[in-house]
Amino acid sequence: MKYNIDLHVHSVASQHAYSTIEEIARQANKKGIKAFAITDHGPNAPDAPYRYYFSNLRVIPNYIDGVRIYKGIEANIISEKGEIDLGDNDLNKLDIVLAAFHKNTGYNHETYDKNTNAVINGIKSGKIDVLAHMGHPLFQLNYELAVKTAKEYNTAIEINNSSFTGSRKGGEKNCHEIIKLAKKYGCFISLGSDSHISFCVGELFESIKLIEQYDYDQNLIINQSMEFLENFLKNRKKVK
Repeated sequence: MKYNIDLHVHSVASQHAYSTIEEIARQANKKGIKAFAITDHGPNAPDAPYRYYFSNLRVIPNYIDGVRIYKGIEANIISEKGEIDLGDNDLNKLDIVLAAFHKNTGYNHETYDKNTNAVINGIKSGKIDVLAHMGHPLFQLNYELAVKTAKEYNTAIEINNSSFTGSRKGGEKNCHEIIKLAKKYGCFISLGSDSHISFCVGELFESIKLIEQYDYDQNLIINQSMEFLENFLKNRKKVK
C-alpha cells in the first residue's frame, strides 16, 4: 500500500531544520504527497519556537500547492506526571499533537519506572494524539504497558523513519519490539518521516518496511487515507 501522508515534519522554525512550510509543500506536491503535519519542536527544546508560534499556525492555509497542511507540534514530555510543554489553550488550536522524550528539555534520561509513568500519564491526560519515536534508546521504559495503555485510550504509536536512518542509534531493536506489541494489542500506528528538510518529506520507506514485515493491519494505520485520518483526529478531539 502506498502511504502519501506524512505526520512528522519539521520546518525552519525548529532551528536545526532547513526548509519553510511553503518549500516543504512545494516538494510534497512534486513527490505526490497529499498531506503532511508540520510538527515543530515544543518550546522547552533549546532551539524551538516560542509558544505563540503554535497558536499562530492558524494563519497558514489548509492547502498549499494542493497539499493539505495539518498544524501540529512535537511536544516534549517534561515530567513523570506526563506533562507536555504547551498549554491547553494553545494545544486546542492545533490539528494534531505528537509528544516524545528529548534531551535538554527539562526531563533527561530518567529511570525506567519514571519514564514508564511519564508515558502512561501522558496518554491518560488525553492531550497526546501520537507518541513519537517511543523507541528512543536513551529513554527506556515498559513498552508493553505503554502500548496497552495507548490501545485503551486510542492514542497512536509512531513508527519514525529516522529511527532507522541514523537518528537515535540503537533504537531499531526497540522499534521491532514496539510494533510486535502494537500488533498484539491492536494499536493505531502513525508513520512519520521526521523530516528536517523539504527533500525528505514523505520518506517513510523504513517505517513501511517494518509494518509490512509484521503484516500490520492496514486498517490501524492512521496515514492510510485523508478520510481515516480526519476521523481519527475528530475522535481524538472529543476526549480532550
